[in-house]
Amino acid sequence: MANEGILLESGTNEVEILEFTANGQNFGVNVLKIQAIEQHYPARVTHIQLSHPSIVGTLLFRDSCITLIDLSHEMVDDDPAAAADATGEGPQTDVEDKLVLVMEFNNLKTAFLVDGVNRIHRVSWESINPLSAFLNTPDSKFTGSLQIEDREILVVDMEKIVTEILPQEQQQFAVSADADAPNFADRSRKTIFLAEDSAVIREKVTQELGRGNYLQVRAFPNGRECHEEIMRLAAQPGPISDHVDVLISDIEMPAMDGLALCRTIKSNPATADLPVIMFSSLINDQIAHKCDDVDADAYITKPQFTELVALLDRFCISAETVPA
Repeated sequence: MANEGILLESGTNEVEILEFTANGQNFGVNVLKIQAIEQHYPARVTHIQLSHPSIVGTLLFRDSCITLIDLSHEMVDDDPAAAADATGEGPQTDVEDKLVLVMEFNNLKTAFLVDGVNRIHRVSWESINPLSAFLNTPDSKFTGSLQIEDREILVVDMEKIVTEILPQEQQQFAVSADADAPNFADRSRKTIFLAEDSAVIREKVTQELGRGNYLQVRAFPNGRECHEEIMRLAAQPGPISDHVDVLISDIEMPAMDGLALCRTIKSNPATADLPVIMFSSLINDQIAHKCDDVDADAYITKPQFTELVALLDRFCISAETVPA
C-alpha cells in the first residue's frame, strides 16, 4: 500500500500519525515518512551475517536493496520471553503475518518489520505530549506520546534507531574541526537556537556545530518552548538579533511543530528578521514547498551537518559584510 497521505496546509501544526503495533504495544510515526506498507514474505529477505541483532537482513524494494529492521526487537527489554515474541518465536504474531513499513528519511530508505497497522490519526501537534525531562534523554527511542481513546501511542524516534543501527551512514557528514577554516574564529560569538524534540539529535547537532566552533547553542525540546523564549527576548530592548543570530528547527515536534514555529516567528514584526533554517529528515519537494509557504530562509536534510554550518556562516557571518 503506497503512501497517499492528505496534504496538510503549511504551518497549521497538524500531523498525520500512522498507528502500528510491535510486541503488543501501540506506536506511531509520521505518515510523511511512509513510502509503502507491504506484507512480509520471509523468503524475500536476504540474511546478513554479523549484523546488528535488530537487522533481519536486506529486502528488495523497487529495484533497490534496503535494510530490514525488526522494530519489535528494538522495543523489548532484556527479557528472553519478550525477545522470543519479538522475533516471531513466541505466541504473539507469526512471522508470516507481520507487515513491512518502508520509510524514507535522512535521504535513506529503510524497511521496518512490525506486527500490524491500525489506522491513521490526523491530530494537532499540541495533542502530542512531550516526554518528561526524566525520559527525554539520548537513550530514549521516543519523542512523545499521544492518547487515543483508551490507549497510549508512543511516537517513535526513527532517526535515533537508524543512527544507532547504521552509524556508518552518519560518518560522512561530520564537521571538520579545522581552526584555520574561514569564519572559524567568528563562529564562537554567535548564538544559535535549536528546536529539536529528539534528545539524541539535539546532542549530535550541538556536538557537530561545536566542532565547527559554533559554541553558543541553546537547545529546546519542542517548538513551543523555543517560541516562548524567542518572544521573551523580543520583548527586551533592541532587535532580536541582539539575542539570537539564527534559529535551526526540526519539523516534527510535540506541542508546536517547526512549520508552525517558523510561520509564527515570520508573521511577527519583532522577530520576522530572525533567519530560520529548517533541519529535518523529511525534506522533499512537498516539504520544501511547505517551508517556502511559511517563509523559512533555508531548509536542509538531516544529517547534512557540513552544509548546515555553511548555511549558518551565510546567515550570521557573511550577512555582516553586506552593505546596508
